[in-house]
Amino acid sequence: MAGATKLLTFFDFIEIFRSNEDGPQSNMDSLIQYEFAILLMGATMCLFMALYFHIDSRPLQAPDRAPNKFLAGFMTVYGLAFVDGFLGVSDTIFLHPHLTGVLIPFFFLLGPFFYFYIRDSYDDEAYILDKKRYRHFIFPLLSIAFITPFLLLPESLKFALLMEDRNLPQTPHLLVSIGGIIAVYISLPVQILYYLVRSYRVLMQYFTDLKQFFANIDDHRLDWLRFLILMLSLQWLIYAYENLVGWPESWADSIEFATTVMDVAIVYFLSFKGLRQATLRQGEARITRPDNHAEDSRATTPKYAKSALQRDDAKRILAKLRKALETDGLYTNSMLSLRSLGDHTGISINYISQVINQELGCNFFDFVNKFRIEAAKRQLSHAPDRKIPVLEIAHAVGFNSKSTFNTAFKRYTGLTPTEYRKQQAPAE
Repeated sequence: MAGATKLLTFFDFIEIFRSNEDGPQSNMDSLIQYEFAILLMGATMCLFMALYFHIDSRPLQAPDRAPNKFLAGFMTVYGLAFVDGFLGVSDTIFLHPHLTGVLIPFFFLLGPFFYFYIRDSYDDEAYILDKKRYRHFIFPLLSIAFITPFLLLPESLKFALLMEDRNLPQTPHLLVSIGGIIAVYISLPVQILYYLVRSYRVLMQYFTDLKQFFANIDDHRLDWLRFLILMLSLQWLIYAYENLVGWPESWADSIEFATTVMDVAIVYFLSFKGLRQATLRQGEARITRPDNHAEDSRATTPKYAKSALQRDDAKRILAKLRKALETDGLYTNSMLSLRSLGDHTGISINYISQVINQELGCNFFDFVNKFRIEAAKRQLSHAPDRKIPVLEIAHAVGFNSKSTFNTAFKRYTGLTPTEYRKQQAPAE
C-alpha cells in the first residue's frame, strides 16, 4: 500500500520518545535520489489516471462504468501517498513543517475505495453511494479528530520533532498530539488489512456466484484483481513488519526504495487492467451482492419460499431445458449463459435458476457441463474419433480451454480425457 508505506515518513519523530540515540536522520544515499524521480512518476500517473477514470464514469448512457468513480478515488489517494513520500525524500517537509501530517486522513480512504471498486465491478445494484456505505467513512473522520491536536502544534515545535530534538516541553497539548498520532499510526494498517480481507472475500463470493449465471467462467473470473490484492497484501506485510519489528538500519533505505518501485508497479498494473476492464454483467445476469447473500443465509425463510412455481411446472421447465441443451445443442455454445438460455427457451431466468437448484441440486455451470462431459465421453470412446486431438473435442463440446476441460472431465469421471480414451480403447 503506497499510503501505508509512505506514512512512515510522518512518524519517524516518534522514535525520539523511545530512543537513546542522538543526532538528525542520515543523509539520503544514491537510492533516495532515484526514489525522488520514481515518486514523481508514480504521483503523476496516479493523478492522470484518476482524472481519466473520473471522466469515464460520468456518462449516463454507460452506467456499467460507474465503478470507475471509486477507482478514480483510489488512484487519487494513492497519488497523494506518492506526494507524501516526495515531501519526505525532497526535505520539503523540513522547509515547511506545517505540511506534516495533513495527508494522513486521506489514506484511510484507500481501503473503502478499493472495496467499493471490487464490489461494484460485478454488482449492478451497488453503484450508488447510499446511506449504508457512509459507515465506511467513520475511520477517515475519526483520524481527522485524532490528528487535529498535532496539526495545531506550533510550526517550530513540529520542526523540532522532525529534527529529533529531545529537549521538548512535555506539555499536555504535545502529549495529546503524540497520543493521537500513535492511535492513527496503529489504526491505519488495521483498517487496510480489514478491507483487503473483505475485498478478497467479495471476490471469492463472486467466483461462487459466477457458476449460477455462466457455463464458462474463465472470461469472468477477474483473476487480476486477486493478484492485485496479493500485491497490496505484500506491501502491507512490509509496512507492518517495519513498524512492529523494524529493519536493520543498513537495509532501511534499500527496502524503502524497493517498496516505492513496487508501488509504481501496482499503479501501472491497476491502470492497465482498469482500462481493459469490461463490465461483468453486460446485461447477462444480476449477480447477487455478497452482503445480501449473507443476509439470506441467516434468514429463516427458504430461498424460494415466495416463488409461485409449482412442482409440475418445474418438471416441465426442466424437460424443456434438457431439450434445449441436448437436442438443440446449446451446450456447444462456449458463451452460453443463463440469460441466453432464457432467451432461447422463453423461460424466466429466475425460474431456470430455481429449477436447476431445487430439482437437480446444482448450479447452472454444473448443469451445462454435465452435457458437455457426456458429449466428450462419446467422442473419446468412439473409434473413428480417437485421432481427433483432445483440444479439438474440448472446443467442439463448448469448453474454452484444454485446462478447463481437463479439470471438469476429471471431476465428473475421475480420469483425464487422455486416460479415459486409453481406458476405452480395448473395448473396441
